[in-house]
Amino acid sequence: NLSEVTFENTVFKLMTPPNYKTNPQVAACKFLQHCSTDSEIREAASKAGSEFAKSRVLGRMRKDVYERLKAYSLTDECKNLDSYNQHFVKSALQDFERAGLALSEEDGNRLQQLLEQDTAVCDEYKKNLGNDDTKLFFTEDQLKGCSRDFIQDRLGKDEKGKCTITLKYPDIIPIGQTCEIAETRRAVAEAREGPNAYKNNLELVVQGITLRKKIATLLGFQSWAEFICTKRMSGSYQTVDKFLTNLQTKLEESGKKDHETLLKLKEDHCKNLGVDFDGILNAWDTGFYGDRLLVTKYGVDAEKIKEYFPLDHVVETTLDIYQELLSLIFEELPKGTYWTWHKEVRCFQVKDKESGSPIGYFYLDLHPRQGKYGHAAIFHLVKRTASHGAVDCMLCNLPASTPDKPSLLRHQNVVTFFHEFGHIMHAICTEGIGNSTRLAKCPRDFVEAPSQMLENWVWQKQVLERLAKHYQTNESLPDKTLESMIRAKHVNVAFSSLRQIYLSRLDLEIHGPNPPTTVEEIQALVDRLRPSISLVENPPGWATLRTFAHLMNQYSASYYGYMWAEVLSADMFATRFEKEGVMNPKVGMDYRKMILAPGGTHNLNDHLTKFLGRSTNNEAFLKSRGIL
Repeated sequence: NLSEVTFENTVFKLMTPPNYKTNPQVAACKFLQHCSTDSEIREAASKAGSEFAKSRVLGRMRKDVYERLKAYSLTDECKNLDSYNQHFVKSALQDFERAGLALSEEDGNRLQQLLEQDTAVCDEYKKNLGNDDTKLFFTEDQLKGCSRDFIQDRLGKDEKGKCTITLKYPDIIPIGQTCEIAETRRAVAEAREGPNAYKNNLELVVQGITLRKKIATLLGFQSWAEFICTKRMSGSYQTVDKFLTNLQTKLEESGKKDHETLLKLKEDHCKNLGVDFDGILNAWDTGFYGDRLLVTKYGVDAEKIKEYFPLDHVVETTLDIYQELLSLIFEELPKGTYWTWHKEVRCFQVKDKESGSPIGYFYLDLHPRQGKYGHAAIFHLVKRTASHGAVDCMLCNLPASTPDKPSLLRHQNVVTFFHEFGHIMHAICTEGIGNSTRLAKCPRDFVEAPSQMLENWVWQKQVLERLAKHYQTNESLPDKTLESMIRAKHVNVAFSSLRQIYLSRLDLEIHGPNPPTTVEEIQALVDRLRPSISLVENPPGWATLRTFAHLMNQYSASYYGYMWAEVLSADMFATRFEKEGVMNPKVGMDYRKMILAPGGTHNLNDHLTKFLGRSTNNEAFLKSRGIL
């Protein structure tokens, strides 16, 4: 009876358990595909995840619920709701309509089929990445420049006299940045992006973008990118297009100078090695010569610096800093008292410092394993409800300790850990029962901003003095080294930012009004965009889309959000923390309550304006990149 709809019997039921985001059994089933040590469990969890995704689609296709909500939205009671609950009603209506409930029954059934097919394609793509067992073998001479420890840890594992190299980050990053043998760097990069990388992933990308274009068309949008952007802070495809174009224009001149600097460095290096200089900064050269620039010009030796960042110390100090900054308490649970999937996994309870009230839990799973998710990411296991806090997990692939030496982190690993833990805090500090649902998710072009802002901490002298401790002597990072690191923070930044713009543009193009329809068309697009934006030629047959997992999950048509969020994060840091103190607990609490606590509710620009005391602008971002 639509005449009897009320907040209690309609809206409140959508905001509270049981629902997809608050069910621990659902979380456990889905999550194990990313971390279980048992391949059969991973396979079963992957299938379960697909089934749950289908059930979520079915839930969004409930026309009877939609009609009740629509009827309630027209009542006087709804018009008198507070802004928090009005936001929820509006979001729920939009979500049902974007799920196609305004479509005919025939078109609605077709939409459901397309969504399920896209889920299956994305699942297969992710499995190809997660189950990859590629191994490359190199002699010690072929790994010249890599640290002695790196070589010894991998020598003779599978072939006598050779080092075993996988495509996991702890293997490929040191090779890309420190190996002096160009052919070795090329071989490793080709194994990730070349024609034989990750089975049929490029074909799956074609299938995925074709399905998404059909979905968007069915829902009345010109493209998948437009469908996605209308729910983001950006608001439209055209806004993002303009944003990327303007940034590219402002960065190009500095980017070309960075490119020339790296090319000259390569020329000098080739001369020293006694090898021919080909006059090209190849795709497998950029990381190596970027790292070499830091060493030769700024004295920043990543291999030497990591001696000051033993993993255990970094983790414990990072937790201390976040507790201090956000007025929280973390208490580690004893082994055997919590659900887990591996003996190395740790679990912590989070409490509010002032009240002592528990507000959530988080897991840390830090080291690589066969079949484990290969990047660094946060997984929201259970959302906050009126009766319990959120539960979140950080999966990383940080190097593990050996019997002779503790795990040592490159500074970039420290940045990554600090960033990802910021996502944990965002999830756990979110307040309000509406945030337990997908309808209050932060837009993808904002969700990175809080964590990107927190990356600034690992570049502050007073924070680095706490984070850095030599694994043998316990000495702090020398002032000269610390100053060199800070001075070198934005070296090559225009060139690296152009790479991010290239990836963002590639994402928009494949999800645009006229997406590629074949592997050949995708290859042609990559071959055109990579050199024109990133200033680096694309090797024949290579495509980063084979391993670009962001575009085969919730980040499709949203990768630009990293750059978008960087503008916001630079503004937040410069305006409040840089001026009032990076460890100022009052600013930290303002940040927690004004930025983290609202989650995805209300207008995010309003939250930012309240925190900043004015509207956002890009001045701090441009200054940080030497453009202003």
